[in-house]
Amino acid sequence: MEQLVKIHRISRAQFYKDKAALAELGFEFSWDRHRRRFVISRDAYCPVENLTLSERWALLMAARQLSASGDYSLSFEVLNAARKLAAGLSDPIRETAVSLFNDLVLREGYGCRKEVMNKISMAIFEKRRIILTYKKPLDSQPEREELDPYHLFFQDRSLYVEGYACLRRDVRMFRLNRIRDIAFTPIRFSIPDDYDFGKRYRNAFSVFGGTTTQRVVVRFTAHIRPYIEETLWHHSQVVTIENGGFIRFEVQVAEPREVLWWAFRWGAGAEILEPAWLREKAKCEVEKMAGMYGRAGSGGG
Repeated sequence: MEQLVKIHRISRAQFYKDKAALAELGFEFSWDRHRRRFVISRDAYCPVENLTLSERWALLMAARQLSASGDYSLSFEVLNAARKLAAGLSDPIRETAVSLFNDLVLREGYGCRKEVMNKISMAIFEKRRIILTYKKPLDSQPEREELDPYHLFFQDRSLYVEGYACLRRDVRMFRLNRIRDIAFTPIRFSIPDDYDFGKRYRNAFSVFGGTTTQRVVVRFTAHIRPYIEETLWHHSQVVTIENGGFIRFEVQVAEPREVLWWAFRWGAGAEILEPAWLREKAKCEVEKMAGMYGRAGSGGG
């Protein structure tokens, strides 16, 4: 109670008035003495009219499909909308739909556990610092990080949270499916005035955003050229036609290595020209691959 009154800057009398007003709208909650917290007993979503069962299922699965080509600009509110569609179904279909949403959309589509996303969402709403237990794929042990979470978003088939990482003293992003545990702290934070999520990720070529950029130049051969020209890969891209049907592709991005990983999909049809350090990294990777494929008997034949 004390936290709610303080957060919303209202009196206890106003709290009970608002609670009664919400109950009239179909949203009811009460204090659970055993768990020492408020629990929601009834949550009536605004009805979605004229949608057939097939249409609801289609929209639920569309939320899952966003994991294949998701854009952070859509935000995680799409997932909340899909949840409401599932909750609006009648029993016993509702229970099945909610269960499938958690399994197919969150777990399989985004590789995320429901409780992790719920805790992150709550921490963002309350502006509360959290402690993450985070396990990267190649690390032998999980690491600990204190995070002021600013924004939850999805991109490139995964859900991410971005915020101020206290131990690293920098704004960082964390992939939700790598979070093993979350602990809440009593510390509240404020988002800096100069933080702009849209601006930071406007510079991302794929996932990694930032406020500074670096120019990357890639040359594509004539037979790859049509595939590059038919798509807008980044808002900053400049494509120049060269002799022999080659094209020069330039972008200004926050993480140049993402352009390298993308260029590798075109095989020998792409050549990294700039910056020099990225070209050298590409050369080293190509030499490793050449060595791997050149080893006799490495394929088990």
